[in-house]
Amino acid sequence: MYAVVTLQESKELTVIPTNWLNEHKTQCHWPPFKTPEKCLEVIKNRLEPARGIHSWELLNIVCHWEHDSYRLFNEKPEVVSEQVECMYAVVTLQESKELTVIPTNWLNEHKTQCHWPPFKTPEKCLEVIKNRLEPARGINAWQQLNMVFHGEYAAYRPAKEKCEAVSEQMERPSTSLGCFEKQKTINPILAALTSQSTQTFGVKRKRDDESPDISRQSLLIKDMDQKKKAKQIMDEINVKVQAIQDTDPTITTIKTHILDAISKMNEDTRKKETIGIFGRTGEGKSSLLNAVLGDQFLLPSGGCGACTAVITQVEANLNDSNYIAEIDLISKEEWEEEFALSDEVEENQLTEMTKERINALFGADAEEKTLEELKRDDKYKEIFNDLSAGKKIISSSDPSAFASNVVCYLENSVANPGGCFWPLVKSVTIKIPNCREFLEHIVLIDLPGTGDCNKIRDDLWKTKIRECSAVWIVSDIKRAITDRDPWGILDHCIEDLGPGGECKHINFICTKTDDMKPAEYLRSVRLTEAQISGQGLDVKTKCILHRNDLAQKTIKLKLKSTKSEESKERFITDVFTVSSTAFFDPELHLKDVETEIPKLRDILINQNKSINQQLTRDYINEAKGILSLLQSVQLDKDKNMTKARILKDLQTDLEKNLMLLDDHFEDLHEKLKKCLSKGVEESVRLCVKTTQDMLSSVRPKCNRGFHRIFRAMCCRGGFYWPRNWNEPLDLNKCLSKHMYDSINKEFVLMFPVDDNDKTEKSMQDKLDKFSIILPTSPMLYPIHIFIQTQENKLKASLSRVIVEKKKEIYFTIYAAIERKMAPGFKKAAEVKGEGSMQRMEKVIMETIDELKVQMFNEAKVEMLEMFNNLKLHIMKTLESELKTSVNHSLSQISKFNLLDVCREIQELEKLLAAV
Repeated sequence: MYAVVTLQESKELTVIPTNWLNEHKTQCHWPPFKTPEKCLEVIKNRLEPARGIHSWELLNIVCHWEHDSYRLFNEKPEVVSEQVECMYAVVTLQESKELTVIPTNWLNEHKTQCHWPPFKTPEKCLEVIKNRLEPARGINAWQQLNMVFHGEYAAYRPAKEKCEAVSEQMERPSTSLGCFEKQKTINPILAALTSQSTQTFGVKRKRDDESPDISRQSLLIKDMDQKKKAKQIMDEINVKVQAIQDTDPTITTIKTHILDAISKMNEDTRKKETIGIFGRTGEGKSSLLNAVLGDQFLLPSGGCGACTAVITQVEANLNDSNYIAEIDLISKEEWEEEFALSDEVEENQLTEMTKERINALFGADAEEKTLEELKRDDKYKEIFNDLSAGKKIISSSDPSAFASNVVCYLENSVANPGGCFWPLVKSVTIKIPNCREFLEHIVLIDLPGTGDCNKIRDDLWKTKIRECSAVWIVSDIKRAITDRDPWGILDHCIEDLGPGGECKHINFICTKTDDMKPAEYLRSVRLTEAQISGQGLDVKTKCILHRNDLAQKTIKLKLKSTKSEESKERFITDVFTVSSTAFFDPELHLKDVETEIPKLRDILINQNKSINQQLTRDYINEAKGILSLLQSVQLDKDKNMTKARILKDLQTDLEKNLMLLDDHFEDLHEKLKKCLSKGVEESVRLCVKTTQDMLSSVRPKCNRGFHRIFRAMCCRGGFYWPRNWNEPLDLNKCLSKHMYDSINKEFVLMFPVDDNDKTEKSMQDKLDKFSIILPTSPMLYPIHIFIQTQENKLKASLSRVIVEKKKEIYFTIYAAIERKMAPGFKKAAEVKGEGSMQRMEKVIMETIDELKVQMFNEAKVEMLEMFNNLKLHIMKTLESELKTSVNHSLSQISKFNLLDVCREIQELEKLLAAV
């Protein structure tokens, strides 16, 4: 028997005897022979691989298919190549739990999602699958589904056979969750491929017979087990390396390097993924979070005028079973400054917001007191003592007691003022136990509607939004259906999510779906109860499900029409219709899956699992690299001459590739410079008119009260978010508009945050293609593996640096304008008396006109300087780290063996194959 395989290192397609394969067909033995003639001879004769001291090298492979004769491969190599390229995958779609076959070109890079076509007829679906139609992207992109990958096969028939075998092995039919018309694009395809029954529109979604949590938990444990086993191997190596007693300087250097590397492996400082939850006050953000977390009363939700008032970050407590709140308080100086600003804005009278803060802290009668009287109050002194600590920790194993203790720091209760400490709080981090499965590597941030006039929280809000890798936009289902633009709440900060941030996914979540008056709804959609499908359901449930479907279709149409805008088309979007109340209340007759809370939890579980797998792969690969270093420094003496040649080649190749990378980065620098120059020109020409137009668009017709808003903006350096405004008044953003418009298109191409968006124009793409690894002989395989591991680790780390630094680079324009305009805003804020509005505006316009040339040119220079600093950091890091790695791997230590790590490397390779 022979097998067609692809060697993963070199991507070469070849034929080998099946007795060269390991048990799981993930690796093959490879002979040490160098001539093609000798290799062909041992392949045809199916020579048994050598083991023991002179064992053949083990290579990672993808095994495509097997055949009983070598003749087919020899006589028709083009057939072999064609069949291998046309591979199919067996997968389970996670949402519907359906097993099916798809082309491998529908899979994403990590094989955790697949593209799914919009065709409805089974015949058409089978046709596109067998013809391996390329998925559509862009405006008409195919849907992306979460899935579990089972395996790849050379042709459709063996994949279909495997699909049937897996189905039998599972010993249960796959259940469908689909029941709405919105899923008709999926079910007919699955019916054709898997011969499983599906449900038609109008029938309630069924609850799964088995909880998917069991299989998910086992997958999570599996990933943890692989990493734990790898860690045990490295702990044993750590002990053995520490036991090496030798005064040779080279051995001491290598020993220290290995021990440091093992220590750093356990100190992964990669930040967690952040999901930001947006929504207007009262839309149900906190209730949604409580439902996802499985605790109805953990966070305060709207009721009797109460709502969450501060930025609340929710993550997993991985250390014990306690609920923990870390409350970050403002400083005494910041508290005093807030009052000073309020006095300036209202000319020594307390603003409405200041009154609200005082009432929240001291009670309803406190606003009648002067500031001096308040300072003499014992409660005021107590507050100042708390502020001096900077942070407060609340911890409890009882969730009810915890919620009671923490609510006063989160909630703004209009109905019951006094004893609410949110005015003193910057943010709250809540750590929840027993949620490793979906929050181990993910942070949820409840971002309350800003506009509380607090500069500290506004600045923090801007920072947090740039950290979001995904966003959930929460809106009452009634508002969501009638809103003309679903993006409205994000329009003012779309640049902070896109080019200035790292957001990939935006989910639109319609809440309060259980809030239904059937008679009113039927009248509004001009239908009777009989016209709405749902046999055996009560009228309210039928109306809820009908409106959910209507909302999904309506919002998706709106999204499709608005995504044509460049600033929005890069985001992957989806729509959910949820009921947090019905999730906890069975009396509302909605099953769990119909509340769609489990679907949101699935997003977190799948994302968490994907991160876990990547971290496990990275850990095992790094461990393998360290052990390969141990192997490389122990090569036989006669191989040291080869090592010397390789050292010279690698050093030469490093210099050459660094020069090429520098040229690529310089091209990007010139493109950015050209865009910025255009932006400076447009800004100088149009900035005064753009500012005047913006102020005219927000100024009330009667001009009433606008002077207070304008003064508040000047007091806060050009940014102010008035209460009841949908977006802030941001003069600095207005001034930076033309510069950002000039760079956005190229900037997004240069700095994509999604691997799928990488192009030749991106900095990450140039970095990915950088390599100093040369084709090496099998006997120097350990050197090859170690350097490749170091390269991959280094490039992954630098890619994360690029994503973080590009945010700073993008913000440079805004920061430069904010800094240059600061004296002008301060001067305008000091204008008092009659006609102050006109005089304040005149000061600002004169400042803009006076500074515009210098201001925009400085912004250009600073952005290019920061880009250049990033380029230099990448170049220096690559040069320094790779030189060190090369020197370590080619160190001349051959007088005796330090450690034999062949067995450990093989164990790591098995663990890696199982991830």
